[in-house]
Amino acid sequence: MDGFYDMHCHLIPGVDDGSESIEESLEALRQEYEEGVRYVMCTPHIAPGETAAADCQRRQFELLQKAVSESGLAGSMKLYIGNEIYGAVPCVQPLKDGLIHTLAAGHYVLVEFSPAETFRHIERTFRSLLNSGYLPIAAHIERYECLRDKDALEALEELGVCFQVNTATVTGSPFLRETRWVRGLLREERIHFLGTDSHGTHYRPPRMREAAGWIEKHCGAEYAEKLLHKNPECVLRDELI
Repeated sequence: MDGFYDMHCHLIPGVDDGSESIEESLEALRQEYEEGVRYVMCTPHIAPGETAAADCQRRQFELLQKAVSESGLAGSMKLYIGNEIYGAVPCVQPLKDGLIHTLAAGHYVLVEFSPAETFRHIERTFRSLLNSGYLPIAAHIERYECLRDKDALEALEELGVCFQVNTATVTGSPFLRETRWVRGLLREERIHFLGTDSHGTHYRPPRMREAAGWIEKHCGAEYAEKLLHKNPECVLRDELI
């Protein structure tokens, strides 16, 4: 199966700790293509207060799109821009002011926190976003110790928060605590999106095909179709999942 969506990666060159050049981005996108990915959500890091970052990221994204259109990937990959927002400080007003990119210019936003962040702050941040009309996706939830508590995860689900996990965690060793937890959540159909969180060719390869295969084998065709295709399509159409 191909036609996968990578909902979290750092392949816009020269804007964060991800890809460092157009050449590296193109090679990383070729790797994505070989992994069956056809739709890529580019989500560079951004923190509220970085007032010039969004414009710079947009310019670099447009350069990447042009390079793709002139490469062997032309017509094969579709790229979209968003941000991975650092949720340690208020982000609603910068979103309203256009200083942070939502995913594909819709209402969904990808938000990350420090692994040691408190549940109280995470919940407060998501409530603020939801109350302002945004649809938050918690980035790589395997990193947040506070969400291992069953009640905490359920509380965010009840609010309407969506969850993203990294493909490398799905395909990790079953001896890893994070992998066991994520696979359990996948079996319970509680994860909404997959992302490679690739930072180019130098850090974290895509591994999308292996992760998708595990999900199809262990979680059933209907949920696999929802996770791998239908949910990402809703983001691009700006529809509720």
